[in-house]
Amino acid sequence: MSVIDPPPVSEPKGSRLVSIIDDDPTVRRLMRFWLEKDGYQVIEHASGKSALDYAGEMPSAVCIDLGLDDVPGLDVLRHLKTKDAELSLIVVTAQRDLDTAVEAMRAGAYDYVTKPLERERLLLAVGRGVERRELVSNVRRLKNALSEHQTEQSIVGRSPAMMELGRQISHVLDSDVAVCVFGESGTGKELVARAVHQGGPRKSGPFVAINCASIPHSLLESELFGHERGAFTGATHTRRGRFEEAAGGTLFLDELGEMSPGTQASLLRALQEKKIRRVGGSGEITTDARIVCATHRDLRAEVEAGRFREDLYFRLVVYPITVPPLRERVQDIPLLVGYFLQTLRGDVGRDVQRITPDALEALTRYRWPGNVRELQNVVHRCMLASRGHEITLSDLPHDVRTFALPSLPYSQTPHVGATPISIAPIATDIVPLQELEKKAIERALRATGGSVGKAAKLLGIGRATLYRRIQSMSLSREVA
Repeated sequence: MSVIDPPPVSEPKGSRLVSIIDDDPTVRRLMRFWLEKDGYQVIEHASGKSALDYAGEMPSAVCIDLGLDDVPGLDVLRHLKTKDAELSLIVVTAQRDLDTAVEAMRAGAYDYVTKPLERERLLLAVGRGVERRELVSNVRRLKNALSEHQTEQSIVGRSPAMMELGRQISHVLDSDVAVCVFGESGTGKELVARAVHQGGPRKSGPFVAINCASIPHSLLESELFGHERGAFTGATHTRRGRFEEAAGGTLFLDELGEMSPGTQASLLRALQEKKIRRVGGSGEITTDARIVCATHRDLRAEVEAGRFREDLYFRLVVYPITVPPLRERVQDIPLLVGYFLQTLRGDVGRDVQRITPDALEALTRYRWPGNVRELQNVVHRCMLASRGHEITLSDLPHDVRTFALPSLPYSQTPHVGATPISIAPIATDIVPLQELEKKAIERALRATGGSVGKAAKLLGIGRATLYRRIQSMSLSREVA
């Protein structure tokens, strides 16, 4: 029998599934004891052929002995790697020579553990292997989710805040848990909801979105649950609601915090019973839709203020995801601008390919109260206003353009109550502006120990502008 002591009645499920391939029953039992005690599910194989013929669920990690009797362990390792390139293969063998270890690693092994076995070393290798497999799988699923959804925008960014957002999304891709996306208006909450849908098991089903703030309270229940013909004035025919339309897929409730108390109660009942009743109807309809919601409000504060039901809050905010505002990820602005230049060029009618450094600097210094949506609108407007193939500082809106101007290091307006002094200037007393600017930059660099970033903040100009000034004046960052 290929599966030893005892054969599983049904194939274990879950990401902590580990396979042991070893022809020594004592070693197999010892490894199984250690692994199961640490929370893993284990499948045993007494031969290489048994492991290769196994048709059950692919494990996350495999502990394989190289000295198998029937098939060389390295051959088994290579065949398993062709079945699943992400599989973590851990060589467990009594062979200690370096050449064997190198050959195993070249064949695709993730780690190498020698006999006699040490419990901590084995568990460490398996733990890292399982964690690596899960991480690679999550990243792949997230990339698929972000590439598959068909929207005019995309989730773009490499800043730490966006990397953390990606990790939060990856945690819920394999489940049906209710997700609530928090964030300011314009941050891209619906894009996150679509990524959750496209990366999960319901991606082949519909994605149905409804903005709870854009529909009058009196009609929202009809939109959600549908209505029968004659249920109210204007209901000339039976209509399915969004819950029915989203069957087998995802229902996205945008601006959830704007929902009236009455609709909140109806929604809670639908979630608890997994059944809905159309407005004016008598029969109940079973629902099968994953719920993802979003709001720019602090729902916890809304609960404390009595404007949002606490029981509904706990039903919907099972896994919260926060989308960072654009001002907290300014590193992503150049990427976003490049993305918008690429995607909006078809609407502009000409090929606007670039943006000048000073214009980009102004965009990175602006606060963006409207977040990514406002940035997209500004880039679109600038592409239409530009006269050539690049966006210049003069193409930016005035309130954004002013952020490229360096602030004066001191005020030239006399204080109230000060006595104005009128002295005819002497030509020899006048210092050229370039010399004044040079001295100001030198003082700032001296005060900050040569840090261009800190000096730029002291001078009230952008880092890129200061770099250009230093280069044009042939200044050294290490000033005396």
